[in-house]
Amino acid sequence: MECNVGIVEQKARVLAGLALIGIGAYYNSKPLAAIGIIPILTGMLRWCPLNAAVGYDGCKGEHTRYGK
Repeated sequence: MECNVGIVEQKARVLAGLALIGIGAYYNSKPLAAIGIIPILTGMLRWCPLNAAVGYDGCKGEHTRYGK
């Protein structure tokens, strides 16, 4: 799995996932909280199957910057 989620997108995904979990906990909605795990995992792994399916690469400029 090669990186296809950029740094900014990674942070946004983790924050969105935490927000979904928080909203799910506030409204006592377990399915909404469970859905919040998905953006957290894709952000932490920096790989998203949906991005791979459509051919999007958010790490394009980062490969040369960090020596990867």
